[in-house]
Amino acid sequence: MPISKSEHVFNLVKSLSIAEKRNFRIYAKRIQSGEQLLFLRLFDLMDKQKSFDEMEILHTMKLSDKGQFSNLKRHLYTQIIASLRMLFKEKGANYKVREYVDYAYILYGKGLYLQALKILKKAKDLAIKHHLIYMQLTIVEFEKKIETRHITRSGTNHALTLLEESERIQKNANHLVALSNLRIQMHAKYLRDGHVKSKEEAKEIRTSYHEKIDVMDLENLGLMERIFYVQSRVWYNYILLDFKSCMKYAVEWIELLNSHPNMLQRDTDLYMRGYHYVLTSANHTKNYAVHESYLLEFEQFRKSNYKKFNAISQILSFLYVHTGRLNSIMLNGNFDEAEPLIQKSLGRIKKYSYKLDDHRIMVFYFKFAWIYLGANKTDKAIKFLNSIIHNELNKLREDIQNYARILMLICHYESGNVDILQYLINTYSGYFQRKKELNNFLKYSMNMFSDLKSKGPSEHKDILKKYYTLFKSINKDPYERRALDYVDVLSWIESKVKNTSMQELIKAKKLNSTKHSI
Repeated sequence: MPISKSEHVFNLVKSLSIAEKRNFRIYAKRIQSGEQLLFLRLFDLMDKQKSFDEMEILHTMKLSDKGQFSNLKRHLYTQIIASLRMLFKEKGANYKVREYVDYAYILYGKGLYLQALKILKKAKDLAIKHHLIYMQLTIVEFEKKIETRHITRSGTNHALTLLEESERIQKNANHLVALSNLRIQMHAKYLRDGHVKSKEEAKEIRTSYHEKIDVMDLENLGLMERIFYVQSRVWYNYILLDFKSCMKYAVEWIELLNSHPNMLQRDTDLYMRGYHYVLTSANHTKNYAVHESYLLEFEQFRKSNYKKFNAISQILSFLYVHTGRLNSIMLNGNFDEAEPLIQKSLGRIKKYSYKLDDHRIMVFYFKFAWIYLGANKTDKAIKFLNSIIHNELNKLREDIQNYARILMLICHYESGNVDILQYLINTYSGYFQRKKELNNFLKYSMNMFSDLKSKGPSEHKDILKKYYTLFKSINKDPYERRALDYVDVLSWIESKVKNTSMQELIKAKKLNSTKHSI
């Protein structure tokens, strides 16, 4: 269901910190009128509500006129935004630069163009320091406007300098736009189609990417252009399933920002995103050392800076750090140690529920389910798998929907739920048959459980060994093996054949750094 305008106001109120609420009340009380007192009262009522209840507010405030209520909500929303702008302008260089430019426009409008130029000089120095290329372009164009319309006493040399400066910044801006477009194209491609599924699709991606990147001058990139270029490389390699290259460029992404502290402060989210892709790539490549060291670095950064994070940064830091911790548990086989982390993650998911998309929540649920299976807590795993399978947005992450069904079969097999298992085999067979394309992982999985269900327990080990070989062949296919990253059916089968737990098996794999054969 779409979010109403009333809920937009309510969500904005609930997003405010204690300090921001205090600042708003101080800001709002500068005018003591009847209208003012009404929207402050509305603010206080919304602040006290745990969930939005419009009827309760209308009744408490004795408002019968819906038009008046709409005006109050609009006024409240505007005033909160205005108070936040006053608060946040002290925290970022981009706010300060815009403020300087606004002052320059005011001074110019008053005919004080020499004073305007002085202010613009401050703005430009700050924009250069913080790599604000588009703002630099705006400032230089304003300076050119003043130089062409007035005698500024700066001489002809300054005009020529401005011209050269403008051309240089324009070139940088063009590069920035082109590289920004490329990284967005790669990102959109992944969101639409996911990873490549064939040699033909991989060739198409490579051709499309290099048609754009090969015509660019990559020798003399500024910081922002370099960052955008590296981001495009991360997404390009991620789509191609080249996780080693993806990790290489994600590390460069982090190092670029580490070498420019001003940039790091300006865009903390960008920095954390770099860590996320290092950790994700290390997880896919089973690079235990890189995953451990960068997760530790990331956690230390988060702990040291969390109080300075805005709401979005706090949410992103939760998503990325907790994803990293959950992946670490799965990599190392420490399933029995996961319960406190899962409960903490669930608490954060509940806290940020209206700010998180279903996709991210489903990914968390899938990880919870796999961990609970590894800890032999299949009932808990089934609970989260049901949340995925029966999600209203059933088109969400088709791959996760598919893998959740295979994991559900594993859970019911482990639990000995014979009748339910047969029902699910029939149901899921129909579900997968309706799909136009069915990969080998899904085919082998469904066939395996059909065979297990049709044969007696004494034959199960032989059946599992047979399918182990088949799944091993998938592991050699660069376009299909990703399924095994989601559902490590090889480890599950191996644990059943060797009569050991997945937890102990995965720990042994890490210790030996090689996979056992059976």
